[in-house]
Amino acid sequence: MKKAFLIAAASSGSGKTTITIGLLRALRNKGYKVQPFKCGPDYIDPLYHHIACETDSVNLDTWMQPTQDVRKAFQRYGQDADICIAEGVMGLFDGADGIRGSSAEVAELLGIPVILVINARSMAHSIAPILQGYLTYRPTTKIAGVIFNNVGSPRHEQILLQAAKEVGMPVIGAIPRLSELYVPSRHLGLDISETEKISQLAERVAEVIEPEILDSILNLPSPTFNFQFPTFNSSPKARRIFIAHDAAFNFLYRQTIDYLREQGEVHFFSPLANETVPQDTDLVYIPGGYPEFFVQQLSQSQATMESLRQTKARIWAECGGMMYLSQGIDKTDMAGLLPFRTTMQNARLHLGYRTMMMDGKEFRGHEFHYSSIMGTQPPSDIQLYDAQGQPVETGFYIRNNVYAGYTHWLYPLLP
Repeated sequence: MKKAFLIAAASSGSGKTTITIGLLRALRNKGYKVQPFKCGPDYIDPLYHHIACETDSVNLDTWMQPTQDVRKAFQRYGQDADICIAEGVMGLFDGADGIRGSSAEVAELLGIPVILVINARSMAHSIAPILQGYLTYRPTTKIAGVIFNNVGSPRHEQILLQAAKEVGMPVIGAIPRLSELYVPSRHLGLDISETEKISQLAERVAEVIEPEILDSILNLPSPTFNFQFPTFNSSPKARRIFIAHDAAFNFLYRQTIDYLREQGEVHFFSPLANETVPQDTDLVYIPGGYPEFFVQQLSQSQATMESLRQTKARIWAECGGMMYLSQGIDKTDMAGLLPFRTTMQNARLHLGYRTMMMDGKEFRGHEFHYSSIMGTQPPSDIQLYDAQGQPVETGFYIRNNVYAGYTHWLYPLLP
């Protein structure tokens, strides 16, 4: 069997992440080899996916990636799985610019049927026109059926089933309103201490899903995929690449790591463990993460910071990585390779897709952070633009061998 489904929702907060991780755990418990995917630029849900099924998730983003790259990623990473499960982003038809970058666009591009999750709390028969709208709005998006979430009682379920029947929407199942079925609140993502809670949540949802909902999903009609894709090129490369990876720096796309492995010899190091970067390194990549949770420990990573000051390698730093290379986070000193401090004071959300041109190449990425640069923001060395092509204030800074900014890019610039 080689099936694939996309778990989408009418809106954020409908429960698609909860249902996705429960489904991933249920499939793993049944012995299926499952490959998770995530629509959009999210780093956090893929961490949940890994906790649920012990397989790295892969992002599918039709705004950041050319369509042929999205197809290749789906084929490459899905070729050894029994079943592929993609989790959508926001509402089914919500994209960066209209439908562009939406879950629906991904589903249509790959030919994946959609399982729609509807939060049925405070809804009764009026759900019928909503379901009818999703069935008819965009016929090229194939909706296999609906899962009702937050169902209050057997009577409530019967009303929902009748409404779905009237408009011809197949019902895959109904999940009761249970207080334990929710993703713990988070600050900009997954607090590492919550990992066990996420695993327990996945197991509890799997118990609710098994056996009826799981069987219904496995019996849904789905195109069968016979992937034929070449393996990664693992021949030795001249470049030496060191990637920061620990509890403070873990916002990494799986495709990015594999792309770098195709370009050079990849090693990982931990600033939290005060590990150093060798001086014969060609590229140092410091991704985003949670440096604000580890400020004191990072300030004591003097060996790591000194090796970064001494290296002649190109250093590519994103968001949390940039904060680590700054003069400091609030009053705590950091590596000092950038001429500003960052702060978590007066935190507010900054987010959106970004583009920039550098060395004749277009870079596409995504900005999502609560911190900011303290005081007056230095002028950007390269102008960044949003998804509509409008200039933004977000900066990208080049200082000697350091390339840094708040945006998370899919691929760093190699030397």
